[in-house]
Amino acid sequence: MNFSRSKANGDFFVALVVASAMLIPAVGCRSRGLLPPAGPIDRQQATAVVHDPYPLDDIAPTDQGARPPSFQRPLPEPVRNRIFPDAMPWLGR
Repeated sequence: MNFSRSKANGDFFVALVVASAMLIPAVGCRSRGLLPPAGPIDRQQATAVVHDPYPLDDIAPTDQGARPPSFQRPLPEPVRNRIFPDAMPWLGR
């Protein structure tokens, strides 16, 4: 039997476990993650108004049960058309 190959695999596994055991405390559990925090509630509400995920009544058939109570009154079309140009005036729109 050839034990040299299994010994090499075992050494690699031990080295991997030791490296993981040293890396996990170095990284820590309190990392920020990939996404930043959501921010204060006012900012979250403003983002939810701008990025309304529900179908709009003026461009699609009305579905009364699709929108939750807090989204019953979407922004009017003229306001929706001005959100991004007003937020980014340097684009010259």
